[in-house]
Formats: sequence, C-alpha cells, structure tokens
Amino acid sequence: MTHKTIGFATVTFACFILIAWLSATTDTAVAETASVSMAPLVAGDDDGGTGYSYVGANKCKMCHIKQHKSWNTTKMANAMDTLKPGTAAESKTKHGLDPNKDYTTDAACLKCHTTGYGADGGYAIPDPNDKKAVRKAEKLAGVGCEACHGPGSEYVNVHKDIFKSKRKYKVEEMYAAGMKKIDATSCTSCHNDQGPTFSGEFDYNKQKEVGIHERIPLTQRED
Repeated sequence: MTHKTIGFATVTFACFILIAWLSATTDTAVAETASVSMAPLVAGDDDGGTGYSYVGANKCKMCHIKQHKSWNTTKMANAMDTLKPGTAAESKTKHGLDPNKDYTTDAACLKCHTTGYGADGGYAIPDPNDKKAVRKAEKLAGVGCEACHGPGSEYVNVHKDIFKSKRKYKVEEMYAAGMKKIDATSCTSCHNDQGPTFSGEFDYNKQKEVGIHERIPLTQRED
C-alpha cells in the first residue's frame, strides 16, 4: 500500500514532532505532555462529525511497513509508557507532577498520549478483565498515525485499492476520504500553555523535521 505511504509520510511527521519535540527537551518530554489538553486529531476531541472512526496503526503498517517500523521507535509511539507510575520521575517532579501517580486513566493526559481518545473507535480506558478491550487499547496507546492523519476508517480502503491496483493518486483523494491535512495546529493542539511542561514557544517549522518516522518516497503519489 504505497498509497498509504503517501498520506502517512506526508502528514504524520508534522504531528509526530509534536510529542517528539517535548521528548527532545527532556528525556521524558513525552510524558510531560501527559497533562496537555490535546484533541485526538487536528479536528478536535472527536471525528469532527464526519462519521469516520479510528482503526489503529496496524492498519497503516500493512502498506507503510518502513514508516511504521521507524515510528515505533519514537517517543510518540511510546507516549503512554510515561504516564505509568515510577516512570520519568525526574521530569515529573521538576514539573510538579507526582512521579508515583498512575496517570494512565487521567483524561487530560490521555488526550495527548493516546490516539483518538473519546472518539469513535479511538482509545478507551479498558476493563483489565476484558481481554479484547485491553488488546484494542494497546493498539491505540501512544500517539499513532491517526493522531495526525485523522481516523482512517475510509482512507485505509482507498490506500488498499491503490496498493492493489498500483495506480497513481493525488493527496486530495485521501483528504476526501477523511485524511487530515497537517499544519501547526496539528501540534499546538497538544503543545500549548495548558501542558505542565510547555516552554512558552513552539517552532513548527523546526520541530516538524525532528523526532518523526522515516520519510519514504511516495512513488504512486502525483502532485
């Protein structure tokens, strides 16, 4: 699904910088974003009324293997881990957070450390006794592809078609299927003065170049 490579690479890096940036300022910057009030995607706290739902990064992996592999090593992919008690202790203490507290059920933190929290198909705090719910939550924990690209229930199908047919496509086709355009607001929805570790500034043009997944040439995409 080289098609997905297109939208995925083009848009994801902008948002992937968002938590990667904080992580760059401190070893646990991602964890610091825990209390930042971030929408699960650029559109806001839900799917924007579009009817699209979240499907998880594994759906993206089918076509964007290399991007997924490199993303999986970023702090954004593992953002949920910093919410656990005992992690990022020094950073949490520095910013007035309790290092021994479990923030994994804190809604203010989950908006920035999961994908699609509170939206259709997005991350939901699982019942530990519900194995199915736990597995789904694990797939949406961390800042995944759809946190930047938007819920993929429709555009993943377009990607599949492009992948199978080997045809060319334009990014507008993805936008029409629900993929979000990436801009500074993709990041500032999380990197803002509502976060306990916000430094007071965010250079989008600079930060979109760091801490993101590998950029792979989108050979089937036409400008």
